[in-house]
Amino acid sequence: MNKKEQTIESYNRNARAHAKKFDDLGAGIRRGDVEETFVLVKKSNPYVLEIGCGSGRDAVEITKHTNNYLGIDISEKLIELARQKLPKSQFRVADIEDYDFPKNIDIIFAFASLIHVPKESLRRILDKAHSALNNSGVVRLSMKYSDYYRELIRNDEFGTRAYYLYSRNDIEELSDSFEIIKKDVIDLRGQKWLEIILKK
Repeated sequence: MNKKEQTIESYNRNARAHAKKFDDLGAGIRRGDVEETFVLVKKSNPYVLEIGCGSGRDAVEITKHTNNYLGIDISEKLIELARQKLPKSQFRVADIEDYDFPKNIDIIFAFASLIHVPKESLRRILDKAHSALNNSGVVRLSMKYSDYYRELIRNDEFGTRAYYLYSRNDIEELSDSFEIIKKDVIDLRGQKWLEIILKK
């Protein structure tokens, strides 16, 4: 079993425990990030794609601002939980590395999901995202931060998962087709994160 398969298996096998842990952090933990992003797209009911929607925690906030939402995740068990949480919203099991993006997207959210994607794949994903976005569309990313790109294998109560840490320079290099609106390093529960907004 390769690192990607181990990561998927860990999320599927421990979907309920994983969802509970992150729900317990607070359903509205990303409220400010969601609102900040929607303000940038001056459009009523924008088309939103959430990459790595998990059990739908952040979809609860996102769908307060639009009825035109699609959440995707590689874990079928997490998607099952998302559908239970938001039965009127659209969710789909998909692997972002070979996913065919829909057209005319206004906003793409990827909160702590592309952290599982290595650099060579992230460039392809961002290129596809750029093509799929409407003019002035935005991408909001949260990535684990490091001073240099590196891989981290984590073993914990949820299983074995592969993470990739990115620097500011990595993001600049990989997103050169976008305008970078925001590129902040923040500390969240003892972990440094890159908060990024890209605009087409």
